Amino acid sequence: MAGRVFRRCTACRRTVKHRRCENPDCAGTRVVWAFAVDVGHGGDGKRRQGLRSGVESKEDAEEALADLLAARRAGYTPTRDLTVAEYLLDRWLPRTRTSEKTRHDRETHMRAYVTPRIGKLQIQALTDDHLTEMYDDLAARGRTRRPDPELGWGLSPTTIRRIHTQLHKAFADAIRWGLLQHNPCDRADPPSTNDVKARALASRQVFGWSQLQRFVDTARDDWLYAMWHLFAVTGMRRSEMAALRWAHVDLEARMISVVRVAIEDGGQVIERMLPKSSSSRRAIELDDYDVEVLRQHRKRQLEERLKAGEAWHDDDLVFPSTVGGRIYPPDISRSFQRLTDRAGLPRIRLQTSATPTRPCCSLKAGENTKVVTERLGHSTTAYTQDAYQHVLPGMQRDAARRFRERLLSTDPERDGPDDESTNAGGTGA
Repeated sequence: MAGRVFRRCTACRRTVKHRRCENPDCAGTRVVWAFAVDVGHGGDGKRRQGLRSGVESKEDAEEALADLLAARRAGYTPTRDLTVAEYLLDRWLPRTRTSEKTRHDRETHMRAYVTPRIGKLQIQALTDDHLTEMYDDLAARGRTRRPDPELGWGLSPTTIRRIHTQLHKAFADAIRWGLLQHNPCDRADPPSTNDVKARALASRQVFGWSQLQRFVDTARDDWLYAMWHLFAVTGMRRSEMAALRWAHVDLEARMISVVRVAIEDGGQVIERMLPKSSSSRRAIELDDYDVEVLRQHRKRQLEERLKAGEAWHDDDLVFPSTVGGRIYPPDISRSFQRLTDRAGLPRIRLQTSATPTRPCCSLKAGENTKVVTERLGHSTTAYTQDAYQHVLPGMQRDAARRFRERLLSTDPERDGPDDESTNAGGTGA
């Protein structure tokens, strides 16, 4: 495993022997130290080398070369000409094992925001400063279509943080594949998680109890009233409603099994099974009224099927179109907005605001957080509390009121066991 240290012209990139470039056609005035290491042979049989330049002294170059050779023996394989764009688009994205929706989102971010800014840099030359400058530029002028009323032409902290997370994963894979030694994202400065959370909280709106009741009442004469009812009482997601089949609804056992999702991606609908290990794969219990709503919906659906005759597409969907075929998921959101307008309610987004309405109202009413977590398919109760309990105002005020009433109460029936001998851990002093 050989390596060498040499001088290199920054303009013509030729190897030079002295402090100035000897090439008569070169107008460059700066010479730096560089080093190269053999990394084997390519598929064409030619020798391949990994090269780095820009080192100010020979001693620093020799030290860096020694570190590189040690890393090479540990499995690191430097590449000479691999750019950030080539790595992200040609190597990383095709090899990522994710859903089609996730892969499409990653590719959109890489092509629209990342590669136009840092794509031409060699992957080994990429630093945390490059990434921080890119994040700052995205925050100032990242949008390409229309300005945001609050952010102007800048991307939101949430989007920039998501791009940072995707890049961190990409460069972590590069380290695992022997293409990088260090992850430049580790020392970059994306928007803080507090900025992201504050932005999310400011943009999230939910219906209160009276608004939710008004929406459900308005939707009663809608062909898909049962779906709107389930949105309200279960908190199921749009993708779960679009993929729900009667085979996964047990009216006798009063149970819905959420096992599939249908996601819109670039104008196409992709349906897939939820992994068995996913917390989103769950069983949702129904009460008697929920079951009756679904029975009536099933009855009307069978009547529509008889009217449609051979035009009916039998996909066993619980919430199909009027001819049995799948409803395009974005059309569900459009129908939701139409019903919201009819009810005279403020417009909120179905996926990010209407779906959280159910857990927010439940938590407000004092429902057990663990039960809400299970019905929504969240991974932990901590996530449910962090994501939803702060959305509806007044929860802390209600807690303070209950504590004060208990503290000032003179009713012995309301008092628990003697607290004087109990510490914070619940054991005797």
